[in-house]
Amino acid sequence: MYMKTASKIKAIFIFALVIIVSNTYAQKIGGLGIFEGASDIGGMKLYGSICYDGSTQTYTLSGGGNNVWGNIDQHFYAWKLINGDFSMTTKVAFEGEGVNAHRKIGIMIRDALTGESRCAHISIHGDGLTSLQYRNEAEGPTREIKGPPNGNYITLEKIGNKIQMRTGTDMLPKDVTAEIEMEFPGLFYVGFFICSHNVDILETAYFTNVEFKKL
Repeated sequence: MYMKTASKIKAIFIFALVIIVSNTYAQKIGGLGIFEGASDIGGMKLYGSICYDGSTQTYTLSGGGNNVWGNIDQHFYAWKLINGDFSMTTKVAFEGEGVNAHRKIGIMIRDALTGESRCAHISIHGDGLTSLQYRNEAEGPTREIKGPPNGNYITLEKIGNKIQMRTGTDMLPKDVTAEIEMEFPGLFYVGFFICSHNVDILETAYFTNVEFKKL
């Protein structure tokens, strides 16, 4: 009887602890909206954060990181785990002038929450460069297809093995401005990212007019 009672008390304690930790985490990241989680990718020096404002349907992301390029990425990432084809659209804006012209924000697909994993993403840079970047093998190089500059309204779509970028400036993007062939079989991550391009600072950006749909 004593063992059964002790086991029940232990189970209740663990359950309560999980709830407390989960609630603390949710308050720290300020709500996730459509996303399931948020992670600092690639061994970040400074922790990022996300806050979702349901009244304005705005996602505010803050993050640091060295870069999203080369053989390994460092960035803050708000994600959901899905499979199959999808379309994700958002309007993006940096807060302030920023420190580094190569700070980046955008929409990203990753097959793992590790810095060296395979990925594809629309990257909006602080200097206006707009590109579809991708690493098609883990620990491999990152490649790039440049689109029209100064994009701030973007759509990333996966249709079969095709990854498409649609970009616009202050208007809903309609035309495909870059496309690659890349497989993402099974489950993968999709969501928003931010990288300050400076490990010692956090940059902030806003994601509005968000639409996600399975195709």
